[in-house]
Amino acid sequence: MASRQQPPWLKPTAKPVPVLKFQNSLTKTKTEFIPQSGRRVTWYNCGPTVYDASHMGHARTYLTMDIIRRVLQDYFRYDVLFVQNVTDIDDKIILRARQQYLFGSLKKETQQLNEKVIEQTQEAWSEFAAAKLKKLDESMLQLALNNWPEFVSKMTPEEIAKATAADEKFKMIYSALDTSYKAIEKAKNNLANGINTKEAVDQLLDSSQDTVSTWLDVRKGSQVNDPKVFRDLPAYWEDQFFQDMEALNVRAPDIQTRVSEYIPEIVDYVQKIIDNGYGYVVDGSVYFDTARYDGHNGHHYAKLEPWSKGDTALIEDGEGSLGSKLQGKKNSSDFALWKASKPGEPVWDSPWSQGRPGWHIECSVMASAVLGQTMDIHSGGVDLAFPHHDNEIAQAEAHFDCHQWVNYFLHAGHLHVEGQKMSKSLKNFITIQEALKTYSARQLRLFFLKHQWDAKMDFKKTSMDETIQIEQTIKNFFDNVKALVNKVKLDGSRGANELPDGNVTHRFRQIEIELLQILSDKQDAVHAALCDSINTPLAMDEIMDMINQTNKYMSSNAKSINTHLLNKVAKWITSMLKTFGVADQGTDIGFGVSGSNSNQNALSSFRDQVRQGARQKLEHVEFLKMCDSLRDNQMVELGVSLDDQEGL
Repeated sequence: MASRQQPPWLKPTAKPVPVLKFQNSLTKTKTEFIPQSGRRVTWYNCGPTVYDASHMGHARTYLTMDIIRRVLQDYFRYDVLFVQNVTDIDDKIILRARQQYLFGSLKKETQQLNEKVIEQTQEAWSEFAAAKLKKLDESMLQLALNNWPEFVSKMTPEEIAKATAADEKFKMIYSALDTSYKAIEKAKNNLANGINTKEAVDQLLDSSQDTVSTWLDVRKGSQVNDPKVFRDLPAYWEDQFFQDMEALNVRAPDIQTRVSEYIPEIVDYVQKIIDNGYGYVVDGSVYFDTARYDGHNGHHYAKLEPWSKGDTALIEDGEGSLGSKLQGKKNSSDFALWKASKPGEPVWDSPWSQGRPGWHIECSVMASAVLGQTMDIHSGGVDLAFPHHDNEIAQAEAHFDCHQWVNYFLHAGHLHVEGQKMSKSLKNFITIQEALKTYSARQLRLFFLKHQWDAKMDFKKTSMDETIQIEQTIKNFFDNVKALVNKVKLDGSRGANELPDGNVTHRFRQIEIELLQILSDKQDAVHAALCDSINTPLAMDEIMDMINQTNKYMSSNAKSINTHLLNKVAKWITSMLKTFGVADQGTDIGFGVSGSNSNQNALSSFRDQVRQGARQKLEHVEFLKMCDSLRDNQMVELGVSLDDQEGL
């Protein structure tokens, strides 16, 4: 008699799958990602110092980290708490705000061209030249100061290259001086010819803004004490930054912090570092004692770049132009936690002085205030690794007296332009807005995806041309899928093949089995690539190969495709592009169309073209071209397939 009991259940054997690893700057290796709290990930990203337009170097960091964040959230399904700061107190901001205010005041009060303003502009020019050209040979410096036209004549490409080798900012300095010199000469001629209008003096000052602003700051900078001056500039550029991020489709942070709003927390944090024995006060400023900290109680200074310890140039750059020469430090590698302010600088109260926070302490405090004693991820540009990030780590671990404040440190790689470091002096400085005039946000994101996030990236035209071709290949794929699927919907076959005897059969044949296996392999390969420190270049290669394989399937089976399988492939590719931020979240197949009134917009645009063509009395062939464009582009993108019928 047969048994009435269930037979034994055989436990499936799972094949091994890769685990997510990150290239961790704290180990310089790929280490397995293990969040502290299961699926919840805490992440602090160094935000912008807002005093000027955001450029492609900023995009390298923020767009890169946005891609990683999306992969963690939308692919690996982690619950990410993403915190990002805005630095609105900084030496660069103070100088720029002060100089901009003084220059604007001078322009406002100077209503006509006169000898006095020309003399002042000449004096500003001479002081700027003497200060900025001091790296030149003495003979060339004196020639520049005494006979600028002759100096210019001697500036052959070889001499410019020589000067640039001595000072990488030479070209920018040279351009500013030459522009101002020509404006001064023109102003003299204008005045001699009786032209002393407001327009004439504004031309002189605008062309000499770099030299005059510096000159004014030396003489009047200490008199600027209105806090509003130091708030308005960063507020404006903060707004511009987030507009740029929105234009790039970068997700806003979950929590945004602003330095000016965390002064009490900064003061308390610094006091705790002093109490723990790692800070000391000198003349109202507070310094971090690197010698006392390094090696004491298991602490290590410069965890990220120990080889950069004692690099005076990097240390002074990290202290800021208003604080790089601060006196009273015990060791040259010590850095400011709190700076006693001088006249012409914003101030806040503290137990040590009226002053302002040092740059490095700001991020330590804001990150700790939101995320606590430890965090899973800290990120930023690789140029910030030392001293900024190393000092952040030291401050936090000195404050909490812990040994690992950050578990994974991610650094976005450098961005070069046409093989060179991006620099205003090299005239290859590209703002995000300028880049978006040439390329779409989607094209820029695709370009970033084709480069590993922690490697150097060369932003060049030939690479962007290749990216545009990739975008077109993907778009053509989606268009073809939509057109074929819609055709099957309309042809009455219901996706089956009719046999000679009148019966029907399915369309899941050997060729579909092979395509399904390719899809499975590509899904595994993309997963492995993303586990390998979010290797988006490899993932994109696998996706593009999936597109190529599917294109072959469509071209050889256009009349008998399996729409279910084709939809599955296209939806998977779309889902990956959504994950990367390339495709709109609301679309099933394709890049998607922004806006909710896409049908109306497409037809409204077509109507406008027809009306304009009629007014211009265009030939009938031009109207046919408009119809073809509507059929082949807008309608396909909207999922509508239109077939031309002979005789109609």
